[in-house]
Order: sequence, then C-alpha cells, then structure tokens
Amino acid sequence: MVEEFAFTLPTEIQFGNGIIRTLHEELMNRGYRAPLIVTDKSMVATGLVDIVMEEIKKAGLEYKLFDNTVPNPRDYDCDKGAAFAKEAGADVLIAIGGGSSMDTAKAMATVMTNGKTAREWFDVELDVTSSPVICIPTTCGTGSEVTFNAVITNSDTHLKGNIFDPKCAPVLALVDPDMISKLPSPLVASTGIDALTHAIEAHVCTVATPMTDAVSIYAVKLIAENIVKAANEKDADALSKVMLASMMAGVAFGNADTAGVHCIAECFGGFYDIPHGVTNSMFLAEVSEFSIPGNPKKYAEVAEAMGVETKNMKDEDSAKEGVKKIRELCKELDIPKLSAFEVVKPEDFEYLAQASSKHCCNPSNPVEATAEEYLAIFKKVYEA
Repeated sequence: MVEEFAFTLPTEIQFGNGIIRTLHEELMNRGYRAPLIVTDKSMVATGLVDIVMEEIKKAGLEYKLFDNTVPNPRDYDCDKGAAFAKEAGADVLIAIGGGSSMDTAKAMATVMTNGKTAREWFDVELDVTSSPVICIPTTCGTGSEVTFNAVITNSDTHLKGNIFDPKCAPVLALVDPDMISKLPSPLVASTGIDALTHAIEAHVCTVATPMTDAVSIYAVKLIAENIVKAANEKDADALSKVMLASMMAGVAFGNADTAGVHCIAECFGGFYDIPHGVTNSMFLAEVSEFSIPGNPKKYAEVAEAMGVETKNMKDEDSAKEGVKKIRELCKELDIPKLSAFEVVKPEDFEYLAQASSKHCCNPSNPVEATAEEYLAIFKKVYEA
C-alpha cells in the first residue's frame, strides 16, 4: 500500500533555450511596475544581466539594481538588501545568478513583507507571503529557483540557517540553458555534482515520496550521462540536460529533503566560506558509502540510474559500485581535494562534526550520523 504523502510546487517553471526573452511579457502580464534586479557584481560583468535589463525596458519599465549579493550570504546581507528594496519601492525581485543570489532574493522578499530580520525567520512559519521573486539561474546546480527555502548564514554562529516556507517560493523560474553556455568548466563541474547530490539525497532520504522518487532518479540519470560532456566539452545538448536535471533535483529535494552531505556542506560553507557545490562534491561519495546500510535498495537504484550494470547483483554491491561511479565522475571533473583549501583546519573538525550532527537534515539521512561518525568522515576526506 502506498503511504500518504503531499507534494507542493508553488513556482511556475518555464524551461528552454532563449526562454529568458519572454521576461518582458511575464512582467507585463503579471502587472509588475517596479522591478529590482538582485545579483552580484561578477554576474553584471558577464553581460548576462544586460539581457534582463533589455527585457525590462521592452516591458516599458524602469528598474533598480542591487548587485551586492555575496557567496554564502549572511543574514545582515539580506537585511541590507531588503532595506534597499523597500527604499526603491520594488514590487518584484528578479534574481539572476547562482544559489547565493536567489536565496538572498528570497530572504529579502521575506523581510520586505514579514518584517523583522532574516535570521528571525529561520525555521519558523512566515506570517504572510513574501514579495514576488522571479528566478533566473545561471548555474546548473542550485535548484533554488524552484525551492521554497533560502539558506542563509547566521553571522553570529557562522553556521547556516533556513527560511523554509512555501510562502517564500519564487512565483516564476525562467530556466534557460543559454544562460550557462559560457559558464567556466570548473563551475559546470561543481554545480553539476551539487545537483547530483540534491538528486541522490532526495531519493535516498527518509522522507522521500513516490513523486520525489520519480523526479530525483531521472535527474540522477541525466546528470550521470551528461555532466562530463557538459563540463569538459561544453556540449550544448549536455548542458541543456544538466540544467534540466538541476531544476528537477530542486523540485525533488524541495518536497523531500537533503541529507548528510548537506549537513556537512552547510556547516563547512558557513564556517569557511567554501562554495556550496564544491563542498557537496568533495563529500558526496564518502557520505553515500557511509549511508548505504540505511537504504541499500535506494542506493542500488541510484547506481543503476548512473549507468552501473546491476543485474544479478545484491543491492549492497550495486550501491558500492554506484559510489565508485561517483568517485570516477569527480575525478574526471577534477573536483578539488578538501586539503587543497588552506582555510580548512583539522582542529576545527570536532566543532563542525558536532554542528553537522545537530543539523536539521541529519534525521533525513538513511543512517543518522553521530558527531564521531561525521568526524571520521571529515578526516577520511581530508586525508584522501
């Protein structure tokens, strides 16, 4: 018998090469009059933001620009952005960039209508719907364009917290593979494995549902088949499929959960300011191997989706072959080693292990890890 479950998708998704060119129609049809672009200075320098500006002008509107988003945004970054948006009289935020810009915009939108500060909305229900946000992703990893949460760093603890409520979901996601055609190969690699992490964890976590299973396993298949070609050859078809998979993985984990890899990545990212996708990529194989005993059947399904020949194999053996496949992909994609980051100090690991064990996603991991088990994983990855 199928157990009871729920599935929520508040965000309208439009996918396709060149779909960004419909933005002006969306703004007019939705009646927005005062758009605010939320992005970062490096994104402005790429010229991609110019496309958004052109679309806003086509709609006959003027816009304001907030280009102060930063990687692993802090709570005070979002509060400053919300104050800027209110001062500008913005009635819609258009986030363009990776997860940091999109999460910043969602946090800004939350504060704009709910008041208080971004940090005060961590892990509590919002009072009212956030200001409208349109998301335009420029990486193939975050999935933030379709999730109803914003991951923000607590500036006091240097650990990440979550604004989590369907009332902060973007109203529209314009997912355009053309926006990643010039993305540097290392970023395609790390954000692509970030999306693979989302898909795998959504599939194996303890709160997965039949709907999230279907979406997540197809995302795993698309990424495994296309990520090397997308990153190393910049093949247009492969990039499009990885972009699609990234969005689908966001839908999956947004309705299920992430798990142990994210417990680590969000702690390391907040503490050391390492890019989220890179941290996920470094820890995915090791956490997966540790977690197999909790759900070998699901990990065997992941292995099969990744192209492992699993016929006549026990689930545990198939799952282990899947972990090998993850390691092979990371090697082909030249994912960096944890020890390559000078900022990472083993003397911090005990604190980070404790934080990881207390992370809200830890109960969703197939094997709920203790601080000691996280510490062992950290040491193993650091010494690899």
